[in-house]
Amino acid sequence: MRPGHSDRWAGAAAIVGGVLWVVGTVIHASKPVGCVAEECARRPMRESSVVEGILSLGAFLLFAIAAVALVVLVRRAGRFGKLGKAATVLALVGVCVLVIASLFQALVFDGDLPLMPYFVIPGIAALIVGFVLLAVTVLRSGVLPRWAAASLLVGALAMTGFNEQTAAAWLAIPFGLAWIVVGYALWIKEPSLTGTGRPAQ
Repeated sequence: MRPGHSDRWAGAAAIVGGVLWVVGTVIHASKPVGCVAEECARRPMRESSVVEGILSLGAFLLFAIAAVALVVLVRRAGRFGKLGKAATVLALVGVCVLVIASLFQALVFDGDLPLMPYFVIPGIAALIVGFVLLAVTVLRSGVLPRWAAASLLVGALAMTGFNEQTAAAWLAIPFGLAWIVVGYALWIKEPSLTGTGRPAQ
C-alpha cells in the first residue's frame, strides 16, 4: 500500500475513533454524578454500560492504528528519538490497561467493576503522558500541520483533569475531537515523494 493510501486509512481510523470516543463520553458524562472515595458511602458510583465499554474499546483500537501511522511518519522523517520511543511505550501501556479493564468490566462485571479506578487511573495517566509526548514529537517533526499536532497536545492535556465520576468526565471530549482533527490532517496529507516523510521539493 502506498504511503498516501496508508495515511488516509489511518486518518479514517482516527476520525471514526474520535467520533466513538465523543459519543461514549457524552453517554457516560450525561449520567448522574457518581462518587469519589468517602462519598461512595453516601451514593453509588457512576457505572459504565456495555455500550460504553464497546465504544471505548473501538476508540482505543482505532487510536492505536492512527498512533502507529504517526510513529511511522515521524520515524520516516528521522525525528523520532528517545522522546518518540518513550511516547510509544507509555501510550501502548495505557491503551492496553484501559482496553483490558474496559473489556473485562463490560463483559464480566456488567459495567460495574469495583476495582476499575485502580486500572483507570494508572492507565489514563500513562496514556496522557504518552500522547503528550507523541504530540510534542509530531509537532517537532513537522510531519503534520502545527494546528493538528497542537490539537492533540491540547486534547491530551485536557485529560489531566478527567474524572469519570464527576462533571470532569466532559473533559474527555477534547481528546476525541483532537483525534478527529488529526485524522482529517492525515486524510488530506499529500503523499511523500522522497521516501523520507518530507514533501518533495
